[in-house]
Amino acid sequence: MNANSVPSGARRLTVTLVVGTLALTACSGVSQDKKSTDQKGLKVTELTPKAAGSLDRITWAVTAEPSSFDWIYNASFETGQIMANVCEGLMRLAPDMSVEPALAESFTNPTPTTWVYKVRPGVTFHDGTELTAEDVAFSLNRNLDTKAGSFWSGAYENVSSVKVSGPLEVTVALKQPDALFNSYLSSPAGIVGSKATVTAKGKAYGTPDGGVNCVGPFSLSKWDKGQSMTLKRDDNYFDPAHKAKSKEVVFRFVRDPAAMVNGLLSDSIDGSWFLPPSAIKRLSSSGKGSVYYGKSTQGFNAIVMNTEGPLRDVRIRQALSMAIDRKGIIDAVISGAGQPQKAPAVPGSWGYAEEKYQQAWDGLKVTEQNLEAAKKLVADAGAPSKPIVVATTSAEAEVPVIGAEIQSAAKKIGLDVQIKSVPADQYNGVYTDKKAREGIDLYLTGWGTDFADPLQMYQYFQTDHFYNFSGFSNPKYDDLIVKAGKTQDQAQRADLVTAAQKIVVDELVWIPLYAPYNTLFLNKRVTGTPASYVQLHYPWAAHLGASS
Repeated sequence: MNANSVPSGARRLTVTLVVGTLALTACSGVSQDKKSTDQKGLKVTELTPKAAGSLDRITWAVTAEPSSFDWIYNASFETGQIMANVCEGLMRLAPDMSVEPALAESFTNPTPTTWVYKVRPGVTFHDGTELTAEDVAFSLNRNLDTKAGSFWSGAYENVSSVKVSGPLEVTVALKQPDALFNSYLSSPAGIVGSKATVTAKGKAYGTPDGGVNCVGPFSLSKWDKGQSMTLKRDDNYFDPAHKAKSKEVVFRFVRDPAAMVNGLLSDSIDGSWFLPPSAIKRLSSSGKGSVYYGKSTQGFNAIVMNTEGPLRDVRIRQALSMAIDRKGIIDAVISGAGQPQKAPAVPGSWGYAEEKYQQAWDGLKVTEQNLEAAKKLVADAGAPSKPIVVATTSAEAEVPVIGAEIQSAAKKIGLDVQIKSVPADQYNGVYTDKKAREGIDLYLTGWGTDFADPLQMYQYFQTDHFYNFSGFSNPKYDDLIVKAGKTQDQAQRADLVTAAQKIVVDELVWIPLYAPYNTLFLNKRVTGTPASYVQLHYPWAAHLGASS
């Protein structure tokens, strides 16, 4: 991913999203529903019921205000779920997590190091000007500009050039084959904006004063700083399958979970993603609307930040993992809306070769709580002389609860865990600032992929990777990941990725805790959006409309 900011796939961001290659009808994008039932009887669905008509206004809650609406700085859940409806790229995710053309009419991969994109003709930006190949090349090249500091520059690590190669054609040349590049163009790494507008606005672009000029089913109509963002339907949007049903969507910035829940229950807010876990049961039984559970690429992990400290010995990491009550955590912090996690990349990230990934997953074991076995590991390894420091934050209700469970579990097996509470506005600092990681042994966060390929997740464990916080290094692992990155054959790539996965799981560089579902609340008057975790890279609000 990027090497400059918080990863979108991280809990504090998308970026990362859904499993499978389920068939959808091409004309509507969200016309069929796919449901399954998990072991707890929860209904896991891909879609919500199709809207019966349009609405004049829909009000949606997000937990924070975007710091920038310039797509190269899109690195938060809140920014992503709003921007996905305003700014599209060459490719987009579908509700089934497949990657499909958007502003690209078609694409080819004529050589292992060449991607050619045909730009869709007749498409206009929100200001009415026509989309050109020059706009596309300019937009993609912003990710290669070190002065711009794109958060998505990592997606372009293997790109040598992006050039206009025809009236409506752009060619991307790679330094070496990159199995993930085309999929990355379904994320903000592939968004296209108006070259003229970005150039004219300069640093003001993406701010409340400078605005944005993209292609999408909605345009940014108003940004009331600190309060809300209002999107207005673009009636000239090119794609009838994703044209907005409703005229206006207002995103309110609601930082207090209690205020969000009260708004949902009072009908002053029509819906929201990422529901406060403690409120799920209350919302489900309120009679005011429906809670939906969608598949996700997210997993919640205890990430080892320091393998030179008290977690240096893998046996201590294994003992701590074995002491944790995962089922208790799932019930306590997400009201049962998730499943135990076996590896960093969860089933929601399997977009191909699913049988191979499933076989490898079945070969892994969820770490069951076993205090006696954990005590023996500690005795064999010797308890660390220094306490294990676990970072938590009050910014997310579940994090302190999980931290307390880890502390309690550790005490039962003779390990000393100390909790370090980090202010909300500093918790993200560990991703970009090495100093912010000092003194932290375990960091609690969710992390997922931006598209359905586990390789994206497992690249982070390569030697010297920007997100390899612990300094984990394994030559065999690195070789597997490098080979996988050059392998277009999906079955072969899956074999390489699952072999690498086994190494990471055995080493417990990340301690997997649980895989949450994507939670969504819609009140009785609205419906239509996908429930699966595509809201960061798919124009989901375009499908919202009247339930009857």
